Amino acid sequence: MPSGRFPSVHQALMSPAVSLVAPSLTAALLRFLLVGKIMQNVIEILVVNVKEGTAKATGNPFKICEAHCVLRDESGTPGAVGVWTVPKALEAVARPGLYTCSFGLDSPAYGDQKGKVVVSITGLVPIPPARRQAAVPVAV
Repeated sequence: MPSGRFPSVHQALMSPAVSLVAPSLTAALLRFLLVGKIMQNVIEILVVNVKEGTAKATGNPFKICEAHCVLRDESGTPGAVGVWTVPKALEAVARPGLYTCSFGLDSPAYGDQKGKVVVSITGLVPIPPARRQAAVPVAV
């Protein structure tokens, strides 16, 4: 390798020196590289509806939280409106408000997406009121 440098980040992360010395550092570095500007977005949750009942097929009780959302770009301009099925891990956090959301890859073990690799929201960070004006422009 020329002058001790790695030709690519992938080769640097996969080198024996990095993986033997700090496997957790390798994973942390990989997460840092993957959770960049592309993998975050601004989302505004308008309302969260909870559906509860008993499954017809199994008779088991269920609870599904659905959030009606506005997806916004970096300038705060609305890009799309939709419904997001909130995962159990985020039910306590998902409340009406403005958030920066993080994304990750997942492979659900159930439902229509069973066994498929899908993109899912993995975290919500509330945008403080001071930054909200910059994230959401006021219509004139």
